[in-house]
Amino acid sequence: MDSFELNKIAGAVFFTLLVYLGVQNLGDILFHIESADANAYIVEGLEVDDVSALKASAEPEVDILALLQTASVDKGAKVAKKCVSCHAFEKGGANKIGPALWGIVNRDVASVDGFGYSGTLNEMAGDWDYNALNGFLENPKKYAAGTKMAFAGLRKPQDRAAIIAYLNAQGDTPTDFTAGYTPPAAEPESVPAEEPAAETQIEEIPASQDESQDEPVAEATEDMFSDLVADTPSE
Repeated sequence: MDSFELNKIAGAVFFTLLVYLGVQNLGDILFHIESADANAYIVEGLEVDDVSALKASAEPEVDILALLQTASVDKGAKVAKKCVSCHAFEKGGANKIGPALWGIVNRDVASVDGFGYSGTLNEMAGDWDYNALNGFLENPKKYAAGTKMAFAGLRKPQDRAAIIAYLNAQGDTPTDFTAGYTPPAAEPESVPAEEPAAETQIEEIPASQDESQDEPVAEATEDMFSDLVADTPSE
């Protein structure tokens, strides 16, 4: 193979490299994506936990007892269908992945025989009243950090009230949530103040001039004519 053939091969290889590099650079120019600025949305002096706290404080506090006054047991039975794979609701039901829930309202925490609770629930004191159930159903892992329950929670307070009402009905001695409940006093309606009626402006009609004021004018007129008569030469 002579030098001319070698030059042709080297030129072809060199040209191919140039085309490859050119296409690559052109692709970078056409489809260049700038990386996001890590500090673009960070407010100086405000941590992520502070943002979460602000968001939580902005959410209105739910009066679950007030919602229980009108909660539907039938709706709660429908909501409870999300839990039947892990819990039994009927009387005498066996433990599944989670403990049996018959008679859970006002029952001591972690008190079902034969079920292995997490250390978090074993260490919790108190019972499952409506406030405790509301907090646990809203976010189990937040309410009892370390619980084995993988359920994400019920975000709607109406759903939580409905399933608490249903759980309350699944017991030998249901709790009367209406006993001792005092509805919040309604705020008095503000009555707009009436604007005072505009006073009717009555223009005073000027009183007629006194006769005593008119007489001097008449007398003056007579005097003027008398002077004219006196000055007129007699024929």
